[in-house]
Amino acid sequence: MTYYRHDSNKLYREHDGMFLGVFQGLANWSGLPAWALRIIGLILLFSVGFFKVAALYLLAAVLMPPRY
Repeated sequence: MTYYRHDSNKLYREHDGMFLGVFQGLANWSGLPAWALRIIGLILLFSVGFFKVAALYLLAAVLMPPRY
């Protein structure tokens, strides 16, 4: 019998996320719910600006390794 060991010290992009799995990976790593991180992302999107937040999100998607 095999068990999946969740290593919470590693930050990965998740395949079951909505778009590129960045917020889902951050949620699994931090222990916060993914919907709360997505709401924070939307607030930042409208307060800071679309291009800055979109660039940071895509940079995070490129730098975070995917979970296999």
